[in-house]
Amino acid sequence: MYHTLKLTYLAVLATQIGVSLAHPSIENAEKRQLVPLSMGLASSYGAIAHMTLTSTGNTLITGNCGTCPGTAITGFPPGVCTGSTSAGGTAACLAEAACLSAYNNARAAGPTVALPSADLVGSTLPPGVYTFPTASGTLSGTLTLDGALNPSGQFIFLMSTTFNAAAASKITLINGAQACNVYIIVGSSATVGAGSQLQANILAYTSVSLMAGASNNGTLCALNGAVTLINDAITARANCSSL
Repeated sequence: MYHTLKLTYLAVLATQIGVSLAHPSIENAEKRQLVPLSMGLASSYGAIAHMTLTSTGNTLITGNCGTCPGTAITGFPPGVCTGSTSAGGTAACLAEAACLSAYNNARAAGPTVALPSADLVGSTLPPGVYTFPTASGTLSGTLTLDGALNPSGQFIFLMSTTFNAAAASKITLINGAQACNVYIIVGSSATVGAGSQLQANILAYTSVSLMAGASNNGTLCALNGAVTLINDAITARANCSSL
């Protein structure tokens, strides 16, 4: 009964801000011209999960934290969330709905560029919408994103299944690229290895897990499962600068 009421509540809230809560499609999305994506009300969240937000150790989230419709947030303290914490509350439900809206909009974005490899390591890429030659994507080292002197340029990476960043992997931003404009869109679950330094909004259909000592500038969104953290540093990027 409680879970059903929460789902109904989330649907009503989403309707109020004009987004659909239908399960996002991860295949055969109808492409459209790329328009700027936005994290909307989720942009102030370092982590937002459908079911649970769990931390082990001294995780630091600079920004808001939340779950919806789930209400389980554990490990804070000793973890710290510098902003507000919403466990199944209105704020978290609106943020979760905004994550879903961004996910669906990213899936429909185009035109797309086909990457030659499933591993992003060693690449220097301009703004664009990127697809992978396999269902999953990986990062085994450093990826450089070149903003081409356009701070509004967006980088969207579309994966049908999983995303795995190896330990000590890194996303480097140059020439005006901004973390708030980087979107890693994952059809199932995302795993970020120990000590990695990423700069992206990571939106996963199921779950997001960061191993020990990883960091991310951007929002972590789990649309149907959990966000799991271990002594990590997460910084929400609510605002993008512009020319």
